[in-house]
Formats: sequence, C-alpha cells, structure tokens
Amino acid sequence: LLIKVYIAKGKALCNLAKGRAGAEAYQSALDILHYTPCAFEQDFDRSVSFPIFSGLFLVLKMGVIEQNEGGSYEVGLCKQFVEQARLNNDPVHYGRALAMQGETLARLGKFEEALDNLETIKSIYDIETQHVAICKAYGSDRVGQAFSHSVNWNHALGRTDAALATCKYIVEEIVPKSDPKNAHNTFCLLYSVIVTMKEHDKALEARELMIASIVAPFEEHFGSGGSTFTKPMWQPILMVLDMQGNEDKEIEHIDEYLDWALDDSSYALKSVIEGAMGNFSATPLAMFAEVPYYLAKRKEVDLEKRKCLIQTACTQMEKSLENAQKCIPYAKSYAEEKIAAIRALAAELDCINST
Repeated sequence: LLIKVYIAKGKALCNLAKGRAGAEAYQSALDILHYTPCAFEQDFDRSVSFPIFSGLFLVLKMGVIEQNEGGSYEVGLCKQFVEQARLNNDPVHYGRALAMQGETLARLGKFEEALDNLETIKSIYDIETQHVAICKAYGSDRVGQAFSHSVNWNHALGRTDAALATCKYIVEEIVPKSDPKNAHNTFCLLYSVIVTMKEHDKALEARELMIASIVAPFEEHFGSGGSTFTKPMWQPILMVLDMQGNEDKEIEHIDEYLDWALDDSSYALKSVIEGAMGNFSATPLAMFAEVPYYLAKRKEVDLEKRKCLIQTACTQMEKSLENAQKCIPYAKSYAEEKIAAIRALAAELDCINST
C-alpha cells in the first residue's frame, strides 16, 4: 500500500511539473520495494514495480536526474523494466517497457536498433484493447507514443518518407482511437507530427489538426480555463503555425501576437516542461522563439520593433539550443537550423537600417 501511495504522489507531482519532488517519491517507492522480502519470491506480482520504472524514466527525461554520458542509470533502469515486464507476460506493461527501451536506444544514437525495437512493439500493441489499460497504469499511452518518437528516429537516419508515413499513421490510426479527454496523451502523440508537418510546408494543416484533435476536445470536456501539462505550449505553437502558413497574407491577430512576443514573461516556461517535451521533438522554447522570428519577418511591423523581435528570437533560440543538449538529437539540430535563419534575418534588418 505504501508503495502505491508513493507512486500516486510521484504521478501527481509530475503532473504539476514538480519533477524533482516526483523523482524523490518514485525513488522512495523503489527503495521500499528493494527492501521488501516478498519481492524476490517467484509468485510476486511484478506489475507493482512497473509504474515506478516508468515514472523514474519520465523524470529522467525532464532533466531532474543526473547521469553519466553513457546513460548508465537509464540503461540499467530499462534493462530491469524490460526483463520484469517480459516475465510478467502482460502486453500492456511489456509494450511500455519496450517503448522506454526504444527511447533509450535512440538517445544513445542507436536509431536502427530503436526502429527494430518498434517492430516488436507493433507485434504486441493493440490500441483498441490496450489503450485504456496503458493510460490507467502510466497516465498516457506511452506505447502508442513510441510511434511518435520514431518520427524523429527516421529523421535522424535521413528517412523523410518514412517519417511522413509514420505521421500519417499516427493521425489516421492512433489518434482517432485514443481517449479525446486525455489531452496530454494526444499532444504527446502529435507534437513530433505537428513539427514535422510545419517543416514540410504543411503549417496550416498542422494548425487545423492541433485545434481539432487537442484544443477543441479539451475545451469541450474541461473548458477554456482547464489545465494540463502541455497547455502553456499551445498558444505560441498555434501562433507560429498561423504566421508560417500565412507568410504572404494578412494576419488577423497580429496585434495580439505582438503583445505576446514583446512581453518577456511569455518566455518563462518551467524547465521540466522544456526537458520533457524536448524529448519528443523541438524544445518548447524553440517554438516560442519562432513567434518573434516570424513577426520580425513581416514588413508591416515597425522596423525598430522588428529589430527588437529578432533579438528576442535569437536570445530564446540560443537558450533552446543550450537546453537541447540534454534532449533528443532532433531538438539540437532543430535549434541549430533555426538560429542560422534568425541570424540571417538579423543581418538583413541591420542592412535595411544602415541604408
């Protein structure tokens, strides 16, 4: 019972973006388990430990657990989870363990092995019969999210067609069968999809997808005042998609976008959100930095404001790049590419000023 209390405490703290306190709760649960004699008996219910492994992995991604460059803590955690879940012979937990293993392999640069791991997941994952149980055990469908992570693995290997095909599969096969009330899960499923679409000239389609699959269902079930872990990211992403998709057209809410971009407090984001979501795709701060960048590109904005905006974009994207060092490789490459574009625009604006 005490173990379950600590697990519940860990989940609640993580949902409140209090990663370090969540890590302590999960670690307390694991410590109790290690000192419980019956845990080593053959008929012990191993499933008790699975939410602990998953929770520790989650806070690890948030960046609140330090480990060496080789990721020995993460590798060891994964090894324990996969073996215990395999012995337990339950596809719900075994699928979660394999998904965790795939992320670990990818973080170590072993993308081919991570994709091979996904093939094993495909052989046991049935969203229609497992989705509810996975969400109940882990808060969201961590198994289905393995497909979202694989978008980045394919990007890393230069397999754009495979990445786009996976995006299509997630949108058409996984999201429609997922609980629409679990906005956090849907966002995790779609974040890498939205970023990929935006980077392949489908920004407006990505915006429509985000509104229809995440924002509208959330407001229907919880109201516009409701709260969820990733909600601070929604408005800036929608702004970026609007401006990127309408670069040569008038923007209806440009004054609102300017107010947001010129307010320094807009970029204050909890580090656990930056760390957690920077392990799904670009870091949230990279998305935030693109708001002032796209505003600075617009000629109807006053030149002095454009110069201020581009400086803000550069500062925030540099912070994103620094944060991305602890995230997935895609987050780092994304920030690097965007910094180059931002600096090029900054140079262009300086030239306009000098003339």
